[in-house]
Amino acid sequence: MPWQQMVADVASEIDEVSGLPAFREVVVTVPRQSGKTTLVLAWELHRCLMWGRPQRVAYTAQTGSDARRKLIDDQAPLLMESPFRAAVSKIHKAQGNEAIVFRNGSRIDVLATTDSAGHGRTLDLPILDEVFADADDRREQALLPAMATRRDAQLFVVSTMGTEGSSYLNRKVETGRAAVVEGANSGVAYFEWSADINVDIDDPKVWFSCMPALGHTISVETVKHARRTMSEGDFRRSM
Repeated sequence: MPWQQMVADVASEIDEVSGLPAFREVVVTVPRQSGKTTLVLAWELHRCLMWGRPQRVAYTAQTGSDARRKLIDDQAPLLMESPFRAAVSKIHKAQGNEAIVFRNGSRIDVLATTDSAGHGRTLDLPILDEVFADADDRREQALLPAMATRRDAQLFVVSTMGTEGSSYLNRKVETGRAAVVEGANSGVAYFEWSADINVDIDDPKVWFSCMPALGHTISVETVKHARRTMSEGDFRRSM
């Protein structure tokens, strides 16, 4: 099963009692070039087209310009090359108003990474992409209030692993790992692809254990080259 399908299956679980999503928050850490854009776009489309009512999705990245590039330059072309293009009403590319608007009234907007980004909005699915760059909780604090009146809203946090300075992501990792240990089946769904700090990072078997794209869109030779040219710290972070 592709790793994206695994995440989607769990993230879409519905609580039998409330009829709401079992997980209010979904956190995913995965190495670079593993198909993260595919996962994010698929989850956006599921919300916008399959939810039963028009949805408001907010896409954020490290900066507003990064978010614009990823939504308009990366996601939009994939969407328009798929059968779902017929569901699209318009793609707004003007700076400051970037959005994908669907015929059913749903939309995906680019939001800036500022304290006031979510003010005055109601959101069903805020997406915080590449939070390894966040030194504080500013993005989440700006968007959580916009979810407050949506009982079926979900926060989607996805990123490659960070550094010691990635305080927001590191907190999410700590909380997520604790939820897994506790066997939590509601609240937070946490997914992590990484190698234990004590394993041999030169062993291809280790690479295959934590790099879901290896052998598919990434070759072993590519990883070998990265290992030869990158510092150990950067290589460990990328895997």
